[in-house]
Formats: sequence, C-alpha cells, structure tokens
Amino acid sequence: MIVGIDVGGSTTKAVAVEGEILGFASVQTTDPVAAASGVLGKVLTEKGRRLRDVEVLAVSGGGARWIGDQLLDLPVVKVDEISAIGVGGLALTGRSQALVVSMGTGTALVAAYDSGKRILHVGGTGVGGGTVQGLSKVLLRKESFEALERMAQAGDLSKVDLTVGDIAGGAVGVVSASATASNFGKLSDEADESDIAAALMNMVAEVIGMVSVFAAKAYGLENDVILVGKLAGSQMVVARMIRVAKTFGVRMTVPQHFDYCTAIGAAAKASGFTPVT
Repeated sequence: MIVGIDVGGSTTKAVAVEGEILGFASVQTTDPVAAASGVLGKVLTEKGRRLRDVEVLAVSGGGARWIGDQLLDLPVVKVDEISAIGVGGLALTGRSQALVVSMGTGTALVAAYDSGKRILHVGGTGVGGGTVQGLSKVLLRKESFEALERMAQAGDLSKVDLTVGDIAGGAVGVVSASATASNFGKLSDEADESDIAAALMNMVAEVIGMVSVFAAKAYGLENDVILVGKLAGSQMVVARMIRVAKTFGVRMTVPQHFDYCTAIGAAAKASGFTPVT
C-alpha cells in the first residue's frame, strides 16, 4: 500500500492506494508533522489497516518540507507539489493532458502532457481561497467560507459591479453586456452585506477564470481544464468560472475527489502507476 499525503496550510489530506484508491481522510493542519501522522492513522483506521501494511508514504504540499525521511518508522518519499498537482489531475479524470488549476490558499496552474511524463509549471495567482477568507473577514466579519457562500447566493451584483453594458451600452466583441467591466466599480450605498459577498466571490472567480483561460490558450489545452482544490467545491465560484471560460471557448470540469488531487498525484508519482479512481 502507498499512502499519499498532502500537507496543506489549513488542511492535511491522505489517500490510501493499492492498485486502486481504498480511502480518503483529512485533518486540520496545526503542526505539519502531527497532522501528517494524524491523517495517516485516520485513513488506516477507517479502512481497518495497520502501519505494517504501508510500503511507503508519498508526501507533498507546502508543509512537506517539515517531514523527515521517516514518519512513524515508515519511509517517506517527497514529491514536489507541481508534479503532484499535474499527475493528480490526470489521474482524477483519466486524461492524457490537461491544465490543472489548483485553487487552494492561492492558485497554481500546471500543464500536464503525455500522461504526466511532461509537467510544466505555468504560474498562477495569489488570488484564491485565502483571498476570499481574508477579505470576507475584513469586509463582512465572516470567517466561515460556507457562511459567506450562503450570504452571497442572496446578493445582487448590479449593486456592486460595473458591467460592460453599463459602460458601452451593449456587448463588446465576444464579451456580453452582462460581463463584468470593473469588480466593485459600481458600489452603491444601497448594497448590503449579501451584495458585497456576491461581488467578492465573483471577483475571485473571474480573476482565476481569466488567468486560466489565458493559460489554456497559450498551452493548447482549451478543452482540458481541470479545477481542483478547496474552491472547486464552491458551486458559485465554479459556475462563474465556467461562464467566463465559455465566452472564450475554453472548457472547464471539476472531477470527483477534486480536493485530494495533490495527495493522489503524490501517491501516483511514488508508486510509478496511476491509481484507479
């Protein structure tokens, strides 16, 4: 058995692999070593397995640097996060190539080709889940992402965002009149907290969406954009990103188990085969 572990800034995730994926587990990241140990124990306990069943731990993510060569007397293989994201995105979708957009605290874009044999770090943006949480805390005094999304669903963007139609009186080229011309560019005194929440979610989605569109076109992956990471679980963010992408002829999809992409990719890289998801 191989256990892939993604030691993230807020959450540490694990996937147990033995030809196929046996189980998933996650814990809150406090101390990286404690979190990695805890999530390992959790995924094994849930599947009725023991430490002796594990051949190797494949560790990736921002907190992987704090993990030594062994953890709980098990050998550790470090997998760089960019490779894990690329390979994980392909494993989740069964594709041979894709632009994998990993939306965590910030956003990383990874182009993967030839079934993961060629991985390129395209770049990314500092806009991501951390942006949502930070601005939400300052503007709305909300720290729960779930609470923010519920609030945003009742919001009215027309009270906050300036549209192309507001400026030009109609569509401009392929951009519709309803498209955003300026995020927060029309903030009204009548806007309430739900309107601001909606505009915040919209701004983050559109920034990541456009960066992803440009990258997909530059790397010839317009039909193969995969969204993973915590923000991929937001229906509002994903819907807005897909709408933006469609305008420019780019297709985006969200696979099952999107939040375990890096852990799955780490396990696949360490084992030399792609697990059946």
